[in-house]
Amino acid sequence: MFKILKIIIGINLVSYSLLFFIMYLNLFTLGYSFWYYLKQILFHFETLLIIPGIYLIYSSLHQKR
Repeated sequence: MFKILKIIIGINLVSYSLLFFIMYLNLFTLGYSFWYYLKQILFHFETLLIIPGIYLIYSSLHQKR
């Protein structure tokens, strides 16, 4: 049960983070540079949630019974 919960939380964190990756892509249409896009991705909390999300999914898939 705990394994399934970790997978669901991990998927939610990854999808939430990828949503912000796509939203920040709209900065290019406003004339911002690629370096500004990288700064937005690397220093905002929402986009950094992909790291614990991937870790939760990975750890729950390789967890022994």
